[in-house]
Amino acid sequence: MQARALTEKQKDLAVDGYVKLIRTGEALHSEVSRGLAEHGLTSSQFSTLKVLRLRGPLAQKDIANYLLKTGGNVTVVVDNLEKRGLVVRIRDTDDRRFIFVRLTTEGANLFDRIYGPHLDRIRTAMGELGEADLVRLIELLEKLQPTTENPVCRESANEGLFDPIGINSPIN
Repeated sequence: MQARALTEKQKDLAVDGYVKLIRTGEALHSEVSRGLAEHGLTSSQFSTLKVLRLRGPLAQKDIANYLLKTGGNVTVVVDNLEKRGLVVRIRDTDDRRFIFVRLTTEGANLFDRIYGPHLDRIRTAMGELGEADLVRLIELLEKLQPTTENPVCRESANEGLFDPIGINSPIN
């Protein structure tokens, strides 16, 4: 993204807008994430369950890309999910250098149980904005960061879930 020359007033507004964006985002994130803590999950752990449930088994580096996190951060997240029996690491049989992370049945069931209420908390948190405001907000955010991939979210907990048979199925 190439910045254009800004006036002094625009520079001040840019800083004010950035600070307001970050503080508002953090406040909304904290409010929405409280429901995850009731299930002993951090937002990064929940997001990992979500991307695995919607995309299927992934390498940790791919999880990191989806979550916009570092590989080291995702390693800790996956370690903790694995300790709880929510995911397993599976070594690729064709190339043993690759290790994939896969949901267990317990992980898939937990995600399915809490995803709908999580979406409801997001809708409540954003409820002050009408449809036109939400469309404009999305347009403005895309203008700031046009390369950010669309979030991996669905209308309901059952829509678009990864549910294959065989090796990619959640395991016990």
